[in-house]
Amino acid sequence: MKQIAVLATNSSISSDLFGLLDFFEYCNVLWRYQQGEQAAPLFHCYLVSPDGKPLILKQGVTLDVQPHNWQSADVLILPAAYAYSRAQLSTLAQQSSVYFAGLAQAQAQGSLIAAHCTGTFILAGSGLLEHKSATSSWFFKDVFQSLYPNVHLQLNKLLVQDGNLLTAGATTAFMNLCLALTERLVGEQFARQIGKIMLTDPNRSSQIPYMDLSVGQPHTDLLIAQVQKHLLKSLAEPFALEALAAQFHLTKRTLLRRFKAALNDTPLNYLQRLRVEQAKRLLETTNLPVEQIVLQVGYEDMSSFRKLFLNYTELSPSQYRQKFMLQDNPDCCPATSLDKAG
Repeated sequence: MKQIAVLATNSSISSDLFGLLDFFEYCNVLWRYQQGEQAAPLFHCYLVSPDGKPLILKQGVTLDVQPHNWQSADVLILPAAYAYSRAQLSTLAQQSSVYFAGLAQAQAQGSLIAAHCTGTFILAGSGLLEHKSATSSWFFKDVFQSLYPNVHLQLNKLLVQDGNLLTAGATTAFMNLCLALTERLVGEQFARQIGKIMLTDPNRSSQIPYMDLSVGQPHTDLLIAQVQKHLLKSLAEPFALEALAAQFHLTKRTLLRRFKAALNDTPLNYLQRLRVEQAKRLLETTNLPVEQIVLQVGYEDMSSFRKLFLNYTELSPSQYRQKFMLQDNPDCCPATSLDKAG
């Protein structure tokens, strides 16, 4: 029976903790269904806390932990935690520093060490990801890179394995992380079976199609905020940096400097991101021909826009529409309605 230790803190996301525990118990249930009720469980998955005391989560839920020798577990998982600001993300590692020595011991003995979403900040803080490849939550890319510049971040990947270190992307990527761990511990066939039962797509390999490029970190430069609003309202208009700077009574150099400081981007790149996001929304919610959408977001050359769209989403416009279009229902998550006869 494989031992899986979930190294939690009071900041851990409750749904992720329960999701991890439930996933590996589902595996045990399926295994007994296939092999007979007398079959030994595949996994023992349990929670650990930094001080050995029960966890008290943000929602007020109290969870018991187990006093196992977690350093010798077959798998150690660092789950996602509630942290949204740079200050919170930078302190995540400090809150979990008691785990670092045990993580190093586990790595040395060949245990699998996994982390997902903001949990990867903890793994990076331990030093084990230094000069290693990893992925994390795409939303916190800039903060991660500034805190841990020696980690080779691959945000285009949903899962990244470097040696015995396995990292996954944002939030629900923990399901794909669990599938990957199951494949390595039990085998590909069983992992595919449990994935099908739980409706988890094993072929979801990239975060990029899910990124909302219009979502950015907040800043305090009110003038740059006005420039952002102007760019949003003038997506289809030709772009000229000099004219944009003059409109806001800035030199080109000052505009570029302040834009970079506020958004870590250039005005042109930011405009391209906005155009791609508008195109994505139109592809999701309308039946407009792709050629018409391209014109609406300020491009005349279909080929050049297609290359830009591919660069940002790893999908062509038609592939993106096929994957994300909401059909005739404008809701985010439409459900099929069955009308009762009579």
